[in-house]
Amino acid sequence: MAEPFDPYYKWLGIPPDEQPPHFYRLLGLRLFEDNHEVIEHAADRQMAHVRSLQIGQRFRWTQQLLNELAAARVCLLSPQSKAAYDAQLQQRRAIQAAAGPQVSEAGRSVGGVADAEAGGASAGPLAAYVFLERLAETRSGELFKVQHRTMNRIAAVKLLGPDAMQQPEAVARFHRTVQILARQSHPNLVAAYEAGLYQGRHFLIMEYVEGGDLSTLLRQQGRLDVQRALHYMAQAARGLGHLHGQGIVHRNVKPANLLVDRHDVVKVVGLGLARVAPGSELSGGNELTQAGQHMGTPAFMSPEQALDSNRVDPRADIYSLGCTLYAALALSAPYADRPRQQQVEAHRTAPIPSLRAVRPEVPEGLDRVFQRMLAKRPEDRFESMEEVLEALIPHGG
Repeated sequence: MAEPFDPYYKWLGIPPDEQPPHFYRLLGLRLFEDNHEVIEHAADRQMAHVRSLQIGQRFRWTQQLLNELAAARVCLLSPQSKAAYDAQLQQRRAIQAAAGPQVSEAGRSVGGVADAEAGGASAGPLAAYVFLERLAETRSGELFKVQHRTMNRIAAVKLLGPDAMQQPEAVARFHRTVQILARQSHPNLVAAYEAGLYQGRHFLIMEYVEGGDLSTLLRQQGRLDVQRALHYMAQAARGLGHLHGQGIVHRNVKPANLLVDRHDVVKVVGLGLARVAPGSELSGGNELTQAGQHMGTPAFMSPEQALDSNRVDPRADIYSLGCTLYAALALSAPYADRPRQQQVEAHRTAPIPSLRAVRPEVPEGLDRVFQRMLAKRPEDRFESMEEVLEALIPHGG
């Protein structure tokens, strides 16, 4: 089978490991060249060379290359555009260096004649994306904002960190998250696009949410008005209810795991601690949490989850969503002013706080809904997120 034609290499001498090239490489310039005469002469030279090749079946490739060369010329000859491009290129190079070789190979620029013809298979699925910026870095890995070269779709890529790659449980939880997201199609859950293993690191390509998490929003904007808080909680309840219908309990519902986009649409994320009902296709016959072990965030954790995270049902998420509602209105979770171990005990034994005590404008009926969500015994709470929604709707949810 003949190798696909590579116009960057055949016509401009740019080898595959430098493709797709940034504007300076495309024009044959040194990195960050700032002499306008040099830039203009290089662009004219490259474009004249490509025009001389405008014959036969490869005419469309020359047209695409000419478009890229023209774009590079215009950008680098405009002081404002060049400054913005240089800053972006410097940031991208720093991200690539931090993220590892797979990003360096995959994330150079948008577009690419050779990769379009070859299907990008040589560098794996990540080769189809440009890495734009690092969004977050945690103990388990890194999250990047990326753009698909052909579709121009913005997405997010999570790369499992090197330390996490050495922990079988962390890898298993990552796979569980991938499998859960792959089966979802719901407006209040993020969509998964692709996942795999590339150069020793697991990755997940998923929907990018332009906005931030509720925890950050509360820090930046302060406590929410009651109607806005209910709007967010109702959406979270719908997303969680969808998961519950598949036998999945989130087990880590909190403001940091609710993304809010610029249209005020809420997406439930953070499924790394999710419990899947035994016997389901996703369970694989294995529990990732041992009996008697508790996992989650103490400030938002139900009493039964603190005792044994392996035996909880959807009512544990109802409790945590109630704590999240409280945080949205009071800027702190119930009992959050106590030390960690005392928080766990308070969730078990302390009186349930009143929303009206911190927000007098909260209707009495809504306070009663909240009190039921935070009932100490699961059997005293709502049975399902559908019941929670029915209770919230009269108050504006």
